[in-house]
Amino acid sequence: MDSNPRDASHQSTYFLYVAVFFVTVLLISNTVAVKMTQLGPFIFDGGTLIFPISYIFGDILTEVYGYRASRRIIWAGFGALALMSLSYFLVGILPSPAFWQNQGAYNAILGAVPRIVLGSMVAYFAGEFCNSYVMSRMKIWSQGKRLWMRTVGSTVVGEGVDTAILA
Repeated sequence: MDSNPRDASHQSTYFLYVAVFFVTVLLISNTVAVKMTQLGPFIFDGGTLIFPISYIFGDILTEVYGYRASRRIIWAGFGALALMSLSYFLVGILPSPAFWQNQGAYNAILGAVPRIVLGSMVAYFAGEFCNSYVMSRMKIWSQGKRLWMRTVGSTVVGEGVDTAILA
């Protein structure tokens, strides 16, 4: 007999929350990537700080709900990025009223996002799928043990693929 229906309901609820946070981090990291930051000698874009969090959520999805479920969320994130990028582009090309003097600022900040997202989507697609695949394979290989090794190992692979594509 199935487990308590209430337990299944809670799992479904948590899945939704983790999935929403995953996609949200993806959207935010691509939007803040237009801001350059310098901390000491290191110069990087704002997305560099936030994007790795998506791998944590991806690992949670794969670990708890499996590779198939995490792939569905990866595709959802891919679709959300495409919709966000298209929206920024379309709104940017719409004519603005004469009294609104901020078109240049909009173009400088959000106008760059579609180009960033295009490169990011390719890297995200490859990196996140590699991360999820490695995480699920390592779970089988380790017989469900050594979570720390699986999360670190899969994140290194995923981030490595992502960085190699964007570099």
